[in-house]
Amino acid sequence: MIMPIENQKESNFLMIHIPELLERFSLSYEKNDATCIEYFLFSKNTLVEISRSLIVSHEIFSKSLYVSKFYPEIFKELNCKYLSAACFYIMAHHAIQQFHLSDNCWVNLEAENTVFDSFYSRLNDFNFKVQSNRPANRVSLRGRYHEMPFHTDMIRMH
Repeated sequence: MIMPIENQKESNFLMIHIPELLERFSLSYEKNDATCIEYFLFSKNTLVEISRSLIVSHEIFSKSLYVSKFYPEIFKELNCKYLSAACFYIMAHHAIQQFHLSDNCWVNLEAENTVFDSFYSRLNDFNFKVQSNRPANRVSLRGRYHEMPFHTDMIRMH
């Protein structure tokens, strides 16, 4: 359930697509150590694991979040437009809470150029920018986290 946080502007995107994501999928997590969380995405309809390539890390020295792997494979399901983006938002929000990071902290990741253009560049709340070019048509990305208007109580331990 999305619970608005007091005195915050609600994102229309979040208010529409997070409930849709949570109606169709469940998300659980396993904290592997003090700096790494792996997420698991399941279809509520079929009870099948959709993805387990969802890993984020806490970069202790820079006090930022690093998205190590984000391949939710939601696109393989029917009528799932925007749900990968909703999944990214809810995971980042949850991880930042778990690692006790602050509002306006950095969120870092690497992606293929085409994935940046078609996905990460469109996540307006993070405003991802290319920090550097990497080998094999990859880019290093950096964006800012801004506290989002929902709680993550629905994400359970795996």
